[in-house]
Amino acid sequence: MEPEKKPDTLSAEAADEAAEKVAAEAPVYRDATHRFPDWKAVSAKQLELDRALLSRTEGRVHTLLSHLLVDRTLHHYLSYANAVSVRRLGYNDHGPVHARIVTYNALKILRLLHESGILPSIEAEEVGTYEDAQVAVALAAFLHDAGMGITREGHEQWALTLVDPFIQHYLSLVYAEGDPMIAVLRALVHECIVGHMGNVRIHSVEAGVVLVADGTDMAHGRSRIPRMINRDPMIGDIHRYSASAITRVHIGPGERKPVRIAAYMEHVTGLFQVEEVLMHKVKASPIMQHLEVCAYVGNDPPRFYLR
Repeated sequence: MEPEKKPDTLSAEAADEAAEKVAAEAPVYRDATHRFPDWKAVSAKQLELDRALLSRTEGRVHTLLSHLLVDRTLHHYLSYANAVSVRRLGYNDHGPVHARIVTYNALKILRLLHESGILPSIEAEEVGTYEDAQVAVALAAFLHDAGMGITREGHEQWALTLVDPFIQHYLSLVYAEGDPMIAVLRALVHECIVGHMGNVRIHSVEAGVVLVADGTDMAHGRSRIPRMINRDPMIGDIHRYSASAITRVHIGPGERKPVRIAAYMEHVTGLFQVEEVLMHKVKASPIMQHLEVCAYVGNDPPRFYLR
């Protein structure tokens, strides 16, 4: 039987053009009388991350992302999840930009582990390959917060209600019909999504990577939108103000471990993000033993949380 023909991979230029068309349909502001930006808007940061993801991936992962990043329906799910998170609940970004940052960081962490000889679970167990693990991590990282559009509590479980059809569709896009890897990766993506809050015990390296990567999106500006909303203080404010103190997050090789996550901040309030958000996820992750975590406050020596 002739093998099923796979869809052509979009070039970076074609993906840019598709993203620009989406952006053209979603102006940033409807008019000056409205309080909020258009919830469907495509930001310059989103397009920048699209280009970065496409330029740094290849094979099935590149094919997956070249279609996933310009899926208009998924964009609307993630954009509405962000509107609920920011406007209704007062949390920081859980939308299209967050999805891309987590995807980028997750793939980077997975690569650093692999280069140090730490194999993804499905590769170590001889079920799949490193590329298969990358597909699962990218798909889960991109879709993990869609459930925020339903409710904050248990949103990792609710996400599967919305995105499982997309999981099946995109796995069928990059694997031939009947390939057992579709079943394997569907289950693995589910594990990565339900485990991304650290409330459900997970066991795979892949899910551990997504869990940690979710906690790395804490740099300055990631809480800028809710801070611009004029309202009384409420639950969630510490997420907004502590994130504003962090100037950047760097992920690279560690001195003793395969991966170091370093948060640079202007003020000690940023330590909340490291201690209560990132470290909560790190401690629940199967990859904890392979990580270094530190924080730099101004010109002070680094504070190591994990070494």
